[in-house]
Amino acid sequence: MADRQGIGFEKWIAAGNSFIVVDGDAVSNDERSRFAIKITDSENYLQADGVLFVSVIDDDLVRCDVYNRDGSIGEVSLNGFRIASAYCYSNRKRLAWKWTSLSLDKWISSQVSEKWEIENIFSEDGLFSVSLKQEGLDDFHCERISVEGLEGWSVFGVGNPHFVISLDQEYQLEESHYKDIFNKVSSNENFPFGANVHFLKRVNQLGDYSIQTYERGVGKTLSCGSGTLACSICVNKEIDKGIEHIKTESEGGLLEIAFGEDFVICKGPAKRTLTGFFESS
Repeated sequence: MADRQGIGFEKWIAAGNSFIVVDGDAVSNDERSRFAIKITDSENYLQADGVLFVSVIDDDLVRCDVYNRDGSIGEVSLNGFRIASAYCYSNRKRLAWKWTSLSLDKWISSQVSEKWEIENIFSEDGLFSVSLKQEGLDDFHCERISVEGLEGWSVFGVGNPHFVISLDQEYQLEESHYKDIFNKVSSNENFPFGANVHFLKRVNQLGDYSIQTYERGVGKTLSCGSGTLACSICVNKEIDKGIEHIKTESEGGLLEIAFGEDFVICKGPAKRTLTGFFESS
């Protein structure tokens, strides 16, 4: 919300992904890229993976526009969507907003009109647990491809382009190789607009996995919600077929993905860490 002190913002973290959150009306569309670059400049302002511009359209729809810290537009961020849900719910008493109580039939959308139903929000001591649900598993696909001789899965239907590498199959890879692989994938013809690259490793046979992620427009990140979904789709459809409840541990924390007959649920934490004002001049 803009006022004489500047543009109000909040910083939130969801399973390691950090976002600056701003009311959607506070910054015009043509200024958002510049704003995202300035406010996430860690040397002069704040460390964050990007900016969420959040607007409550009506009682049934929340819009969340995602911008990476390099000013580019993100498509889908499930960690960002969960933050946006918690942000709206925690500020539901604002007179300009109609969210006076939580109902479980609200929707959230991004620039690409991906819709996730807010299934549940639970809060205790300032920590939110947010579950998002999407109907229609037929939209999700993964295709086995080779990039520079490295086998992996290209995942479709999640929003952002994703490339998932199973370390259980490419066991010779070391962590020192990851950044170079990310750069090669980002310039590969299979991904003309870049891709998020995920290194996935099975922890046990019960659906537990570890993930390391490099995101386009960002680089190495502690977590990636849509990447967790992309990896879980690969597990469910190709790697360990049929596993319906998948827990993924990243450096940022734990995320859970559950597959139903015709839906998928993403569950994880979200927490507000600070509030402030950004001088817009």
